Amino acid sequence: MKVAVVGDASPLIYLAKMDQLAFLAQAVGPVAIPPAVYRETVEMGQRHGRPDAQRIVEAIQRQTVVPLELTAPEIQLADELGSEPRLGQGECEVIACAMQRHLRALLHDKKARRAASAQGVRTIQAADVLFLSLLRRHVSFAEFKRLLRDLAVLTGMDAATLLEREDLAEEIADQLNLQEVEDDSNNPT
Repeated sequence: MKVAVVGDASPLIYLAKMDQLAFLAQAVGPVAIPPAVYRETVEMGQRHGRPDAQRIVEAIQRQTVVPLELTAPEIQLADELGSEPRLGQGECEVIACAMQRHLRALLHDKKARRAASAQGVRTIQAADVLFLSLLRRHVSFAEFKRLLRDLAVLTGMDAATLLEREDLAEEIADQLNLQEVEDDSNNPT
């Protein structure tokens, strides 16, 4: 199974809480998760009776979330990254897998995104997934705004950031609508 993104626990949990894991897969394709992320999202989630854990299990069954086994170089790199005390084991494994497999890392935590960047790993956040869906016309602007506001509540996004992202999305939506008009005028029916 071809994947383009390795996901950390936080973004998966946020999107699972929103019941949007299928949406995630539609936007970026199947998302790989390393063992530490599986333990955190599924095993610990099930132990605590969290509904989002069951949604992740269902996504695994549908193969929109794909558990990974770490290679020896990935284990070694994750251990090296683990010397940074502010990174969790899942974040270290995500960065190591993304680096070794030349994939993007789906991360929420700013420190983890910085660590990934220092390793030359491109990152994506849950809000970026929403933008990709808007650009690819998988969602309407109204649906984008609803999903972004739901995500803002879950992540504790500040009001200024939410408004900035809504304004950017509105500009994108306007441009997409203009493009549709231009496409229609160039194709006589």
